[in-house]
Amino acid sequence: MLDELELESHVRTLITDIMVVMYEHGIREVHIGGMMRMLGIDNDTAAAHDDEVVVLTDEFAKYVKQINEPRPHDQPLH
Repeated sequence: MLDELELESHVRTLITDIMVVMYEHGIREVHIGGMMRMLGIDNDTAAAHDDEVVVLTDEFAKYVKQINEPRPHDQPLH
């Protein structure tokens, strides 16, 4: 069983992965209420976030590409 910190990390990764797929398919606005529903959050809770939107920009794509690129072993992580 995952502890709360591990679960949060997995959920963040899942959300990022979903947003990458959406970006790759030309979707540039992610409605948070809809995302919550896709993750199984109940409708009443998700509805409170229906007016929140995340815009997926080219900067988002660059960031995701950068964090997923392998680093040489002698390159610092900072």
